Amino acid sequence: MTPLSYPVLIEQAGPADFVASFPDIPEAITGAETKQRALLMAADALATAVTHYLDIGRSVPMPGAGSTLPHVALDPAIAARVLLTRAMSEQGLTKVALAARMQVDEKAVRVILSGRNVSLNRLLDALRAVGVRPALAV
Repeated sequence: MTPLSYPVLIEQAGPADFVASFPDIPEAITGAETKQRALLMAADALATAVTHYLDIGRSVPMPGAGSTLPHVALDPAIAARVLLTRAMSEQGLTKVALAARMQVDEKAVRVILSGRNVSLNRLLDALRAVGVRPALAV
């Protein structure tokens, strides 16, 4: 699995006012009193925006390549959901078809795609079912 990390732009908007935003995910924006705190808060903003994209069925843009900006990595479970929905879309794979590949009920696939109360192992099983070979990167 390719780690999904997104370039983050941190700008000083005023004294003790730093804004973190993501060129690839414009809805992910946050701020804090220091640059370091804004960078920490950026991970939450990114996770919230990407989760919202997934929840409403919107395609999640892949991170821009070649950026010299600092990067913020997505939570592994959210990244797995992004890669799973992307692979399903590219393959024209329905929830029913994925369920058949995984030999589970379609309801189980809906739970996996929702990201609610689903283990990372279950997400990795789904990725394998669509031909993605997960790997840990640190």
